[in-house]
Amino acid sequence: MIEKIEVSMTNENIHNFKKGEFGVESINIDESRGFIEVVYSHHEIGTRYVLLPLQNVEKCDYLVKNSPKDIDIEEK
Repeated sequence: MIEKIEVSMTNENIHNFKKGEFGVESINIDESRGFIEVVYSHHEIGTRYVLLPLQNVEKCDYLVKNSPKDIDIEEK
């Protein structure tokens, strides 16, 4: 699961998202649909989604958090 991401767009905008910060619930890269999807926590009016098209991404840095199960596999 992606914990935080920094996306540099072709129009020179930079977007930073971190899970748990400002209500960010999850961050996913959907290569089949061509989007980076950021989902915010649900509020009374609904759930907010941010979709960044991969075709406009110049650079993308992200951190994937390893679960304890993954760490055990790597050590063996």
